[in-house]
Amino acid sequence: MRNLISFFIFILFACLGMWWYYSCNWCLGNKDEGSTIVKEQIDPAIEAKAKKAYEDSIALAHGLYAKDIENMDVFRYPKNIQINNSNFDVFIPESLNGFENKIANYLGQHQDQDLIIYGYETSTERETDSLTGISRANFIKDILVNTGGVNKDRILTKAKLHTYDYDANGTYNGGILLNFHKIDESRIEEIEKGIANKTLYSSFGSKDFKPDATLSNYALELKNYLTKYPDKKVLITGHTDNIGDTKSNQLFGLKRAQNVRDYLTSQGIPSDKFTAKSKGELSPIAPNDTQENRAKNRRIEIIVN
Repeated sequence: MRNLISFFIFILFACLGMWWYYSCNWCLGNKDEGSTIVKEQIDPAIEAKAKKAYEDSIALAHGLYAKDIENMDVFRYPKNIQINNSNFDVFIPESLNGFENKIANYLGQHQDQDLIIYGYETSTERETDSLTGISRANFIKDILVNTGGVNKDRILTKAKLHTYDYDANGTYNGGILLNFHKIDESRIEEIEKGIANKTLYSSFGSKDFKPDATLSNYALELKNYLTKYPDKKVLITGHTDNIGDTKSNQLFGLKRAQNVRDYLTSQGIPSDKFTAKSKGELSPIAPNDTQENRAKNRRIEIIVN
């Protein structure tokens, strides 16, 4: 009997509790029937930042990038290179300025790797001109060599068959693929030969001497080469054109060689590895009859043996 009474008391309180819960506005979070739930306001600045981050992530998925040997991004830009359907022209947006330096820096830090540049071409383009893709890749290679100072022997160019559509203006955002790659054993000898026989062109004899990108990158390669072959020595020879007298040109050629030697020494290569000398105007590689030919004769030759 006592258990039965306890059961009825439990049922009574349960019913009262349910009635109180569903009828009490305060429990529902409202003080009266006319009250409304206020929606939380989002900070416009935070919302704009989140929107931009989303848009940037979408853009990055279609931008120019380079992959390392583990298929990880070395860099990735929001914008991409553009190719044209009427010629081999490759357009590089201003936002990509400096990508060649990123590639040069990476290769400088990874002396055992080279870069493969793939130039896209459609099947129709390949049938029309088999050089379409390779020409696009070579366009980028020239920029890396002439502007970024990258050793041309560490860049391979290939054509890659790809399916894509040009827009109404005849352009396509993309068309170039950049992949870093472990240097094949078969190419090491070729690359090392280029390091051991190097010709540099610049105003290395000027008073305000500054190393250009080519010399900076070469210093890293030469240092790595001499570490591998510690018994080798380096001969640096300065050359000039025939403007001026022979004696002055001899001194000027020597100054060029010494400036290069001093820079290479400053990059951690022992000074006893180097010999600097000059041949002045006595060993031209082109007739001194035009400004272009004279520029060819103003050079530094580096021989490692």
